[in-house]
Amino acid sequence: MNVPPPQPLSVNTPAGSLAGLLHLPERIPAPAVVCCHGMLSSKDSRKFAYIGEQLVQRGVAVLRFDFSGCGQSRIQPVDSLLSSRLRDLHAVLEYVQRQMWSDGRMGLVGSSLGGYLSLLALAARRYALDAVVCWATPFDLSGIEAAMEASSQLGAFFPAGFGLGAPVNLADLELIQGVLLIHGEQDETVPWTDALHIYQRAEEPKRLFLVREAEHRFLQPSCRMIALKASIDWLRERGLIVL
Repeated sequence: MNVPPPQPLSVNTPAGSLAGLLHLPERIPAPAVVCCHGMLSSKDSRKFAYIGEQLVQRGVAVLRFDFSGCGQSRIQPVDSLLSSRLRDLHAVLEYVQRQMWSDGRMGLVGSSLGGYLSLLALAARRYALDAVVCWATPFDLSGIEAAMEASSQLGAFFPAGFGLGAPVNLADLELIQGVLLIHGEQDETVPWTDALHIYQRAEEPKRLFLVREAEHRFLQPSCRMIALKASIDWLRERGLIVL
């Protein structure tokens, strides 16, 4: 299938514009999937570029974007990491809902902190999300909070005094459903048991998929392929892929 390369776009937020890349399939309107990267990643990570390439060949429109302060999104995050990124994600989802190329079916694929934010967006019930796929997603953000406090390591990414904000206890969220949780058993950053905790609190339909050899970033090609196939199968079961 001859699919054109992704096209750059921008999404407006109250704080400025977010940079994005849009993969459009041959036939539109189409189901849409939004990709949410992790804390220090970007829309241009090989993982999300590959996800976009694979999904668009299956008739899905894919939007990858940079959160505030990441990649090509030059606007600085404000208030706290969580509030800034939730503001960004809500703006992107609202943008997708208004586009002529979207047929109304919508899903999220999030990695690490991006998966956590995807679960918060799902629980907010502001959008009709048909499926959520979470790769290496934390249940407890204490590890991320500790890392942010090490300003010598992250000072290049966040302004002075910038913090995580008040984490939401995922155990308190209601009606988290339609979720696939993918986690590597060798994850050195987020223990695979975090996925189990989320799964236990989610409602059906749900699925937990562990990849024995995978670490946090799924860098090994075979592990990434396994996780991608599981993601595609879930999106197909949830009605976002019909090819």
